[in-house]
Amino acid sequence: MKKILVLGGTMFVGRALVEKLCLLPEYEITLFNRGKSNAGLFPDLKQLHGNRETDDILQVCNQHWDCVIDFSGYYPFTFEKLLNSLKARVGRYIFISTISVYDLSKFENRAITEADEILNCTEEQKTSKLPDAYGEKKAEMERILHAQDWLDKIILRPSFIYGRFDWTERFYYWLYRAKFFDRLLMPPDFLLSLTYADDLANRILNAIEAKTHHTVYNTISQSNVSLRQAVTTAASLLNRKVQFAEATKLLLEKNDLDNSAFPLFVPLNLKIEGKNWLNDFGVTPIDFNSAVAATIQYHDNIGWQTPKAGLSVETEKHILGV
Repeated sequence: MKKILVLGGTMFVGRALVEKLCLLPEYEITLFNRGKSNAGLFPDLKQLHGNRETDDILQVCNQHWDCVIDFSGYYPFTFEKLLNSLKARVGRYIFISTISVYDLSKFENRAITEADEILNCTEEQKTSKLPDAYGEKKAEMERILHAQDWLDKIILRPSFIYGRFDWTERFYYWLYRAKFFDRLLMPPDFLLSLTYADDLANRILNAIEAKTHHTVYNTISQSNVSLRQAVTTAASLLNRKVQFAEATKLLLEKNDLDNSAFPLFVPLNLKIEGKNWLNDFGVTPIDFNSAVAATIQYHDNIGWQTPKAGLSVETEKHILGV
């Protein structure tokens, strides 16, 4: 049996991945996390608990791992210490990074590829508290990984992730509006690139076993999707019709708001190229309609709780005069 260590594994994509790993008898799985989020999950798995930013992480450094899958790496200094402690004790390291390692504002008129330059990270940013310099920290951690000549590594850069277990509620905010609002506020529309959580989990499974591979992958399920398209798709699947009320600058200013109040609002037309991901792992991502339908089904199963992300329902209805 291959020994797999998952750093994280009880939130969002990590949870989806561990569910899939549990169905595969060829893997012996160990989780390392703080033991605070969804602590009752996976009671049959070996779990180590602690804060990875402290010496607690040394619990994972006294044995060999065929593969380490890292969902919870955010701070460069402690990351480098971890890798040094794991030297010669890990076969492959899969690091979940982000498209935020790119200066996205530079790519308005062309697709972003894995070869494009990533952000620098100052000494101050390396140790500043999240969410400050999130992309810069991840970029620095990628550089630290690249410097480990002894290590077989794979770096995955997802875009905005949606699907089951999404605690951020960025995509769910819009699904909720499509289900319960006949008319909703909509900011200016821009094109997004999206990553479906189960697609990413499945590709991580591919990455564990890949015989040959690139080091860095943009892991994108859909390019050129807009918020309006997402809401319209969801409404159609829910057998509903919605109307959009333009969130004009004047309207927002009257209510002491701006477009940052809308989840997934990115004032850039982003196109992120992920051909290497598809070519090397040989799997086509799920189509958008099917992914949205599966996400709707998940919320049907757990209940449609009012989202905490974005505008409150009360604020939006007040602005709309409902």
